[in-house]
Amino acid sequence: GVQRVPQDYMNVARVLNLSEWKIITKILFPSVLPYMLTGVRLAVGTAWLVIVAAEMLTGGVGIGFWVWDEWNNLNVMNIIIAIFVIGIVGLALEFALIKLATAFTFEEVKN
Repeated sequence: GVQRVPQDYMNVARVLNLSEWKIITKILFPSVLPYMLTGVRLAVGTAWLVIVAAEMLTGGVGIGFWVWDEWNNLNVMNIIIAIFVIGIVGLALEFALIKLATAFTFEEVKN
């Protein structure tokens, strides 16, 4: 993300003789934040998948364990309900992160 900061911004910072701290806080961080939030969106989606899969393997508690337990009991209706719950939670996380990203960007956040 830092490489995509327009060179004009850095040139203006040099002309205004801004300190390193001002360059980081006023130019670099606001320019990099949308890219960081995109990375967070990807990481949260992957983490949600891994959490559910880990619950299936380790057992005990959680939606993943519930899916695995219902699979072993051949209860298809509860498996379908669990799939919808997993999807709804994933969508809720995605929409929450999109809302967060729109608070920090001036451009439209693409789904």
